[in-house]
Amino acid sequence: MFKSKLSKLALAAAGGAIALTTAAGPALAEPPAPVNDLARPSVEAPANIAEGSSRAVEEASKEMAADSYRGRVIARNGLNVRTHPNTRSRVITTLPYGKVVHIECKVRSQNVDGNRLWYKLDRRHHRHDGWVSARYVVNIGPAPHFCHHNR
Repeated sequence: MFKSKLSKLALAAAGGAIALTTAAGPALAEPPAPVNDLARPSVEAPANIAEGSSRAVEEASKEMAADSYRGRVIARNGLNVRTHPNTRSRVITTLPYGKVVHIECKVRSQNVDGNRLWYKLDRRHHRHDGWVSARYVVNIGPAPHFCHHNR
């Protein structure tokens, strides 16, 4: 979770710095305003720059809302996808290291290396409807909510 917040902050800071540099670039090239012009309003950034940066932020927010729970596989030898949230259930497939997974929800189940959480893969994004140990998935963005009892 720390990495997620830190990377979001870094991304926002980098985007803001780029937008500020782009908007301020032409203004810095102009000579300083005469003293009698200081009461005039300052020159605004071109509309396409302001629209472009706010549009990008809006699109990123929509994408996060549509796929709000994602994670990255950190198991070096791959991560087993299972039929149920425990290591006794059948392995359906194995996901490679670094693969981004879409998560529907989480449950508490069998302890795997100190972590009792298991993630249910989101069937809209994965070929297999299965479970993975949360021990081997690092969240990208917010952590998934707990599953409802009827799942």
